[in-house]
Order: sequence, then C-alpha cells, then structure tokens
Amino acid sequence: MTETILIESGGMSAEILPMGASIRALRPVGVEHSVVLGLEDLGLYGPGNSDYFGATVGRFANRIGKGHLVVDGQTYDLAVNDPPNHLHGGPGGFSTRLWSVDERRPDGVTLSYTSADGEEHYPGTLRVTADFQLSGDANELAISYQAESDRETVVNLSSHLYFNLAGAGPVTSHQLGLAANHYLPIDDGTLPDGRILSVDDTLFDYRAGRSLDERPQPLDHNFCLADTKAGEPRLAARLASGQSRIAMELLTTEPGLQVYDGAKLDGTFRDLAGRPIEAFWGLALEPQGWPDAPNRANFPSAVLRPGETYRHRSLYRFSRL
Repeated sequence: MTETILIESGGMSAEILPMGASIRALRPVGVEHSVVLGLEDLGLYGPGNSDYFGATVGRFANRIGKGHLVVDGQTYDLAVNDPPNHLHGGPGGFSTRLWSVDERRPDGVTLSYTSADGEEHYPGTLRVTADFQLSGDANELAISYQAESDRETVVNLSSHLYFNLAGAGPVTSHQLGLAANHYLPIDDGTLPDGRILSVDDTLFDYRAGRSLDERPQPLDHNFCLADTKAGEPRLAARLASGQSRIAMELLTTEPGLQVYDGAKLDGTFRDLAGRPIEAFWGLALEPQGWPDAPNRANFPSAVLRPGETYRHRSLYRFSRL
C-alpha cells in the first residue's frame, strides 16, 4: 500500500505521498473538497500515473525536443516517451520513484531522492529534496525544491497539480489570470518552436483575467514570467471559481508557467470520490523553467553545475470570493 502522509495547519490539510513526491489532496481552510485532482486508487501513483496527477516531475519537467541533450560538450540521447519528444524526465522520471521521508512535521514534510548518474540517461548524481509546508493562517501551501549535482547537468522540477476549485466537473467556467506578457508557440508535437511572442491581441492574453471558455485550442503552452529566476516568489497566476467561490493565487520563483487545460483526460482515472476524470476536469498550472531550454540558447538556462544549488519555491494561496 502506498503511504499517505496527512499534514494539517489551522483547518488546512493536504495528503502527501512519498511515491512520486505527490500531492493527492489539498483542502484549504473551510473547504471540504480537495481543490486538486487526486486518484481514488493509491496503487496508480508511481509508474501507473501516466497523467502525472499531483506528482513531482523531473529531472527535466516538460519536453526536450527529440530527446536530444548536450551537456558540457557531450551528447546524451534521452527516451522519447512523448513522440517525438522526451517528457517529464522519461518513463522512469521522478514521478515514478519512491522518495525517502527525511522529516515529518504536523504541518509539513520533507522528502528526498537521489538520482544516480546515468538514470534516464541524464549525467550526474543528483540529490533532490522536496518540501511541502502548510500555513493555515495564510491559507497557503508552499512547495520548495532543492537539488545539487556532482557533474554538470540540467534540472527543471515542477509539481504537476491539476486544479479544480469546484472539486469536480469541467473547469472551463473558472476565471484565469496570468502575469505574462509573452508565451511560447508550439508545433504539432507540443514543443516550443523557438519563437517568443507577445500575448497582445491574442487568445493567450490573460493579463486582465477571463473565463477558460475563451481559450486557445489546444492550450498546453509555456507562459513567460521573466527572463531569469526570481529570488523570491512573485505573482504568476490567479484562478477563481464562481461556483465554489474559491480563489487561488500562485506565486513562484520560476521563469515560466506551463498551462494545460486537461483536454486529453479521458475518464481512465477516477477521482477521490470514484468519478471518472473527464476532459477539462482539471487545469494544470506547472511553474518551471522553459521547455526545451537545453536546446534553445535564447531560453533561460537549465544548467546546474557542481557547487551550485538549484532552488525552486512556489506558493499557493487561497481565499473566498
């Protein structure tokens, strides 16, 4: 049986799984349902979680074109598990691994994982920690990642949460706001084509906030938050549900936010109440570096060198409308 760790603070609670460093449920103060999609069957977390519900994805979140990676002058061929590209660290990525429990607290937990040199063909032994911390006073979940490597490598971690502030049903009536002036257009394989375009006068302009009913199709794009990582989390997105009267602000240190509308969810998985999770039942908001950054000199670098520390911190703050 997959272990479940319950953390609580001031009426806020979350279920954390060491398998895949996953978040199965998140309930803000005064809310009875989970605002993130979780799986009824605990046994599906790990390799069976093909849609990455709540999982930590890495060593490189998102896509690397054709699995082609050059680090420190050496070429590495990564698995093409999302043809024609490499996705979320490959078939044996961090979402499939059992993480160690380093510290348990009533309101938080710290997990760790050591990825061996050559795992999924990535160079360097990478030591990673994932910390999940609740604050009931702020009605906030904080997710913090750190990583160090003994060789030059690439690192890009993210928590693959699908949000449904109403708890179930399509999220197309949710209101989304994004603090992004630019986005990355994609090719037929959902890989950025190298351009960085303004959101002006496009369906990608969510700066003023609007309904997800009015969205580009497909919506599985990186929105550019900044050219470099920020020292402190800054506002990236706002999400609100008129049905549940719940709102969320997402703040992050990361330079990008992948926004995916859940169009490919097909009822294969069942939620915590046993309901089939259908298309558009969850909005994935994934703070991270830019996809295919190792192959794009004009994208923010994802390189991590010995002696350096990769740091990623994201905050999820909830309120009532």
